[in-house]
Amino acid sequence: MGLNKEIAARLADARLAEWRRVGYGEWRAMLDDKDVRQVVGEDGKRYSVVSYAGDGCVRMSVAVDDGGWSAFVPLVRDEIMKPDGTFVE
Repeated sequence: MGLNKEIAARLADARLAEWRRVGYGEWRAMLDDKDVRQVVGEDGKRYSVVSYAGDGCVRMSVAVDDGGWSAFVPLVRDEIMKPDGTFVE
């Protein structure tokens, strides 16, 4: 059936919301870290939620797939935090 993009987007947004609650210092500490979680969506399917931090300001990216073909082209959401703790819109 393919990836349910609405559910995947909600899972990605929820993960980014977790990161929004921490400060810049904690985000910097997560650089080079990768977090892989298996999450059951509202539809009962298991989704892989992969989160990782980039460099520079701090870019947090979350990729969500359902273990099928979407693993090759997952839904991706990201946010960028500046050193002053504000987010780039």
